[in-house]
Amino acid sequence: MVVTPAFGQPIAERTGLKEKFTIETGGYDFIVDVTANFDVLDLEISEKDKKLTLFISSSLENNLAEIQIPINLINGNFTFFLNEQEIFPKVLMNKRISFVTFEFEGSGKHKLEIIGTTYLPEFKDIAPIVLATSLIGLLLVKKLKKPLFIH
Repeated sequence: MVVTPAFGQPIAERTGLKEKFTIETGGYDFIVDVTANFDVLDLEISEKDKKLTLFISSSLENNLAEIQIPINLINGNFTFFLNEQEIFPKVLMNKRISFVTFEFEGSGKHKLEIIGTTYLPEFKDIAPIVLATSLIGLLLVKKLKKPLFIH
């Protein structure tokens, strides 16, 4: 038995496969979800440059992707480069993720760079210092406000 699509149009070029990439950085694990009609061969992060790089291989001429990036990984005002040419995808954000949607043409190998303005785990080293300083300050204030009883 052969089942044909209701409208007789192939959907293969608009159908995507979902891949999850676990990025271990700054002592944390982050999941980057990519749904695309092309293969993501590898995904790298540069903490110093606040940049994600996706290495792409496509057998299609018309490419479509949706990428979910945790805001605790990289965030801020994003800049995107596809094969060293700046592109301007649609970016939506909520409290947890940045949701990036983009399309491009061309089969073959491609490199997508996503550059943020913040890399939040870089602050993990000063968090214990801030906590300790706050605790010491609170104890000092509490001790100074204690009434002195003179007998």
